[in-house]
Amino acid sequence: MPNRLSIPALAFLLVVASGQQCAVTPVNNMTDPGNQTGGTGGNNSGGSNGGGSSTSIDASLLEQLSLERINRARLLPATEASIFNIAIDEGIPGQLNTTPKPAVTMNANLRGAALEHSTDMLDRDYFAHDTPEGVTPFERMQNAGYMFTTAGENLAWRGTTGTLNVVQTVDDQHEDLFVDEGIPDRGHRVTMLNAAFREVGISIVTGAFTRDDGTVFTSSMMQTQDYGTDPGDPTFVLGVVYNDINANGQYDYNEGRSGITVQLGNVQRTTNDAGGYSFRVNAAGTYTLLFSGGATRSLTIEDGDPNIKIDVIDGTRLEVNLGLGLLE
Repeated sequence: MPNRLSIPALAFLLVVASGQQCAVTPVNNMTDPGNQTGGTGGNNSGGSNGGGSSTSIDASLLEQLSLERINRARLLPATEASIFNIAIDEGIPGQLNTTPKPAVTMNANLRGAALEHSTDMLDRDYFAHDTPEGVTPFERMQNAGYMFTTAGENLAWRGTTGTLNVVQTVDDQHEDLFVDEGIPDRGHRVTMLNAAFREVGISIVTGAFTRDDGTVFTSSMMQTQDYGTDPGDPTFVLGVVYNDINANGQYDYNEGRSGITVQLGNVQRTTNDAGGYSFRVNAAGTYTLLFSGGATRSLTIEDGDPNIKIDVIDGTRLEVNLGLGLLE
């Protein structure tokens, strides 16, 4: 039975079990204060109608795993709640429902902001949304070149004095954020399932961490998730190409296929090291999504349509929005 220690003054929950510790900060749901007038050009997620070819936005294998878990929760919230044996609105009756939320895509600028913060927290041994100098998540996103109408941030940390199983820790942190036990208003779950968000930047950094009381965790994982929506409210076509090696019906660590060519309209991408890809759709129209190997899907996209997640599994099988098909 783990010992649980709540520290209200710091507003995060500590869980200690078998020499391991995790912490999750409450979310800040953010709305643009009105001083952001920039267009979509500064938000680096690629385009679908300018031609050319490039590699998809970087994500480590652990970061792609986290993204896939987030999108599983967004698209299949009822299933996600059942995995963790809670009601979707546990702790906040009536504030969340099981309606599917569109998948979010990785954004390079948001990932840069997240990387800066994860690294800084580990380097300087603190765990908070604001830096010791008072730099906020809003400011980090703006400094990284991301213009937004709405944005939010989730943070998670786990550490041990032993050896950290990094793959299991990603899943554990996802559970920490989704279940949100002991966090007022279940802010992390609310942010993870916020239908307004279209993009996310995820950074996972590992290293030593010293807690305020002087305890040194020789192996720890710091994860920052920065969510946002571009003022242009574009639609993204995104997904992952993977082999379901363990045949469990979902993407898992080290199953992604890197370097696979994906084409939408006249724009080509290759999947990143973890198998992920994404396209920003800049104009309404009918597009053909083509994967090397021959898998294709025709998509008619109107302005304001939800993001579309299309995965290729075992080389040939297409899965749209984890089996839901196109969302309204």
